[in-house]
Amino acid sequence: MAKKNNSDEVVQNSLREKIIAETEAFLASGKKIQEIPTGMSGQNAQTGSRHIRISTKKD
Repeated sequence: MAKKNNSDEVVQNSLREKIIAETEAFLASGKKIQEIPTGMSGQNAQTGSRHIRISTKKD
């Protein structure tokens, strides 16, 4: 297996630190992270799925 480039490691560590800082700020503001149990969907089944219409042209 090839060894990772040092610049890749620096980028990954930078992103990791940014995510940690943003998460800490989010939690410090009083907000909470909701954990969704395995097998559950985050979508509301009553509203159905959301489809994106790319064109307004009708067939």
